[in-house]
Amino acid sequence: MAVVVKWCAATCAVILAVTIVTEGTSVTWPPPPSWLNKTATARYLAHSADWGVVSTISSMFPGTPFGIVQSFADGPVEKSTGIPYFYVSKISTVYANIQENNTVSLTVSEVESRELCSKVDPETPTCAQLTLSGKMIPVPSQEELFARTALFARHPQMKDWPKGHNWLLLKLDVTSVWLIDFFGGAAIIPVEDYFKPWP
Repeated sequence: MAVVVKWCAATCAVILAVTIVTEGTSVTWPPPPSWLNKTATARYLAHSADWGVVSTISSMFPGTPFGIVQSFADGPVEKSTGIPYFYVSKISTVYANIQENNTVSLTVSEVESRELCSKVDPETPTCAQLTLSGKMIPVPSQEELFARTALFARHPQMKDWPKGHNWLLLKLDVTSVWLIDFFGGAAIIPVEDYFKPWP
């Protein structure tokens, strides 16, 4: 069970599914889970989002935190794993940074849906945010086909990115899960709960 301080003055409204446009394709965010179900909300965000901010320690500016927008997928639309997969170039800033320290965080926000948070500031707790932390590591050979298929399905343009940029399949080996989706403080979700089958 998630560790969270619960506070609620009213029942949360049910938000209808929203259609957004990403890379020229229509992507539907289904209605979110109840704010009371922290684990489901975390998996919902990890699966629905197509991009987030990957935070590393900069190799160019030693000791400085450095965030960069990064596309990812935790599986094809019909299958969520909770594991963020990335397509990273060897000439990218992210790759340079993780060569020195591969501990990273990935933050995603419900604001990406463009409608679910359209009437509130992105920092408002009811506009859910998820931060997954852990090590960014190469995708094992037995997972490569799944990761590549998922990324190319969710991000069709990736197939046409320059081959000379030496693209790698990487994933986040999640060791901590932080979520805020309502007033009263953030939830720290046990990793074993986060990875339970969903939905």
